[in-house]
Amino acid sequence: MDDFDMITLTDIHMQRLHAEAARLFEEADRRLATAEDTDDSEDWDAWKEADGIAAGFKLALQAVASEAANPEPTPPAPALSYDEWRDAYRPVRNTIRNDAPFDGLMFETFGPELDAVAAADPACIWTLVSSDDDDGLYLLSGCHFVNRMGYLVTERPWAGDGQLEIRLD
Repeated sequence: MDDFDMITLTDIHMQRLHAEAARLFEEADRRLATAEDTDDSEDWDAWKEADGIAAGFKLALQAVASEAANPEPTPPAPALSYDEWRDAYRPVRNTIRNDAPFDGLMFETFGPELDAVAAADPACIWTLVSSDDDDGLYLLSGCHFVNRMGYLVTERPWAGDGQLEIRLD
C-alpha cells in the first residue's frame, strides 16, 4: 500500500475541482456520443480520446491536491491600534450602566449586560481579555470566555476570516 499525506481542500479548491470535473465530463460525454454515432466498430479514436480525458481528470485532481497540500502562505493581517479599531468599527456605549468601564463601552459578563451582548450581531461582538503571557490586554473579535474581562459591541461588523486581535497598551 502506498503512503499518503492527509490534505485539506478549501472551498476554493473544491470549486475549482468541481468545475474541472464538469468540463472534463462534458468533453468525454461529447466524444463518446460521437463515437457511438459513427456506427463504425473499428473507430477506436473517439474511445481513446475519452480515455485520455479521464487521464487528464486524474492529473487535474493531482494538481489541485498538490496545491492544497502546499498552499501559498497567507500574509498576516495588518495590526490595528485601538484608535484605528475604534474609528473603523465604532463601539457603542453601554446604556445599561452609566459607569461602565472602558470609557463607558464595556459590557459585563453577566446579567442584563450579557443579555444585551447576546442579542447583538455576533460579528459586532468583541471580547476584552487579559493575557497570561505578558499581563497585557487584548480585544478579540467574537465572543470568548477564557480570560474575558468584558465585551464591547460595535456598529460595524468584523467581516474578516479568523480572529482579529488588537493589543491595548
